[in-house]
Amino acid sequence: MVRRHAVIGYGRLARALVPALRAAGEQVVVGRRAPAEGESSPEAAAQAADWVWLTVPDDHIAATAAALRWRAGQLALHCSGATPLAALAPAPAAAGFHPLKLLAGDAGLAGAHVGIEAGTAHRPALQALARALGLVPLHLPSPMPAQARAAYHAAANLAASGVLAVLAEAGALWSAAGLEGDQLLAALLPLARGALDTAAARGLPGAVSGPIARGDAGVLARHLDALAGAGLDVDLLCALGLRQLALAQAAGRLDVAQVTALRALLAASS
Repeated sequence: MVRRHAVIGYGRLARALVPALRAAGEQVVVGRRAPAEGESSPEAAAQAADWVWLTVPDDHIAATAAALRWRAGQLALHCSGATPLAALAPAPAAAGFHPLKLLAGDAGLAGAHVGIEAGTAHRPALQALARALGLVPLHLPSPMPAQARAAYHAAANLAASGVLAVLAEAGALWSAAGLEGDQLLAALLPLARGALDTAAARGLPGAVSGPIARGDAGVLARHLDALAGAGLDVDLLCALGLRQLALAQAAGRLDVAQVTALRALLAASS
């Protein structure tokens, strides 16, 4: 079945979604307040569609849904992991379709998981569409409780931008070592990618490495001293260290004495 889609708003996500829908054989009209050639106004695009995608910023989803004239049988969708489906309440039916992928440059959607929040009437069609787009469907509760939604979105954000915060801390230590800043990412990104690739192959416990995984309290103590010497707080290293310690324990890498010594060192420093 070929559906008619309206994509309201044309930001980074829409620029990946629209060509993916068209490549899957779906009919798509883009709706914008200043439509380009071949596009429509949001109102006209929505009126002609079966499924209406609101790919506007999160804070504008509810207002955009309220401003449209809906008709029976239409499905409203947003692609926000943080916004409840209640924002789409003016529509006859609502669903969430949240790709777990950073869309930088010309990156497409294919290969990512997509969180699908939908009732039983629309979930099978959304799962089928996800597969047609090259995505892996991830079933979310519908409706998703507020606390669960916040935890889900925080997990996604931590896995994405949270990694950048860790690299920024590494960059501060890199500078404290007197190394050239323009070499930072070229030198350290292969380490980060290697850890992620190993985690994909072996799981998180199987990928943990470094002094904590080896039970080397002496090296860890020198790392903590380096932070202090650079005028940096040790809170991030200690928090990450405790979580690495849990992974190393899960992998069976450490004995009781090593775990006790490492935990005491991290606790005393935090």
